[in-house]
Amino acid sequence: FLCFICSVTNKKPAQASITKVKQFEGSTSFVRRTQWMLEQLRQVNGIDANRDSPEFDLLFENAFDQWVASTASEKCTFFQVLHNTCQRYLTDKKPEFINCQSKIMAGKSI
Repeated sequence: FLCFICSVTNKKPAQASITKVKQFEGSTSFVRRTQWMLEQLRQVNGIDANRDSPEFDLLFENAFDQWVASTASEKCTFFQVLHNTCQRYLTDKKPEFINCQSKIMAGKSI
């Protein structure tokens, strides 16, 4: 089971990161798989804007990573949180959101 976390420190200036964690069967704890700083995110690809699916890709400065959410709804929520976090904490290069349903970008802040 994979999970993703978008976290922000309370230090000044704030630092935001995206962390991919895995929970192994029979365990209650999570193990960190990979972590990137939000500034490294270049593109969020929802794969297909016309279909609810849990798959998506994240393109970072030096990495490409394929993800699968537990549900299409969970993916939508993650995209909304990620989009709002980028708008709030990134001043220069904001990532491109492609192949995403319009409801993701039109939603209110979470």
